[in-house]
Amino acid sequence: MNKQFTLTMLGICTLSMVTLLTSCKDDNEDLYDQTGIIVVDYNGPNAYEEPTEGGESANNTWTGNPAALGYEVPALRQGDGIYFVSHDARISDETSTTAQNYCLEWDASAMHSRWVAFVFDNDNKARRVSRTNAWSEDPSLPLEVRLSTSSYSGSGYTRGHICASADRLNSTQANQQTFYMSNMTPQLYDYNGGYWAVLEAIVQSWGRSTRYSKVYVCKGGTIRDDQRLGTFNTTSANGRSVRVAVPKYNFMAVLAQTTAGSYQAVGFWMEHKDYVDAKGENYSSDHRAPNYLMKSHAMSIKQLESLTGINFFCNLDDAVERPVESSYSENAWNW
Repeated sequence: MNKQFTLTMLGICTLSMVTLLTSCKDDNEDLYDQTGIIVVDYNGPNAYEEPTEGGESANNTWTGNPAALGYEVPALRQGDGIYFVSHDARISDETSTTAQNYCLEWDASAMHSRWVAFVFDNDNKARRVSRTNAWSEDPSLPLEVRLSTSSYSGSGYTRGHICASADRLNSTQANQQTFYMSNMTPQLYDYNGGYWAVLEAIVQSWGRSTRYSKVYVCKGGTIRDDQRLGTFNTTSANGRSVRVAVPKYNFMAVLAQTTAGSYQAVGFWMEHKDYVDAKGENYSSDHRAPNYLMKSHAMSIKQLESLTGINFFCNLDDAVERPVESSYSENAWNW
């Protein structure tokens, strides 16, 4: 069974993650909570950095946590109040076998993730269960930086999934985990159900297509000070007063591996606002935008990196990463 990990950064460890994680299990049993989650502290610069190519920029110092090495995981940010969390779940209700469900990087200063990453593969692309609506706090985060299920109440925004419920229909547990509050982003109601959801459905169709063996996805909302609509006041799970960032943009980076072994990638950058049709009516869950409009938000991964400051797909070999990130072909994807 795969182990589930959480990593936090603080100034007590300077060894590589391989050495650190190996030694911590025997000598520091108190680092393990009741779920078997490892909590490791590391201190580093608290600043956004220009994205660089793969190779040395890959998460190779985090090899003690296999989740950090997936192609879907961007370069991890080091700094106070940054938490890397990986959730494992059963691949189906009929087996006890687990696999990584999704992972995320939580920024406690924004009370919002930097990104959420996951993969469509043979273990999880199946649609076997229905939406669970199992809204819950994320048990992997400390109480003081954890949002409760009521933390968005009165904000004017809906709880918008990042890893969508429809992305994880392979098992009840996998779907339940998508309802963790760490996987939510504040979204306008109509935008969530009528516009952003259209792009999500397109990517889900790619993820479940027989054309691809794996589809790697990294998505989220922008939380930099210059890329927010604002913030709203609320309380954390332990009643502490906090402010939640409201992203001005949502983004998605998609990398697909074809069954022939080749790679293709595309990025998406979408302003968080209500979108209207030719009659001036909002697109909504009852009146969804047409698929072709999503093409206007598409761009190369390199362009998306320049907008977000996030280094996507950094664990790819440079020889693969550079060409697939430098451009994209609209005709390479089914819309």
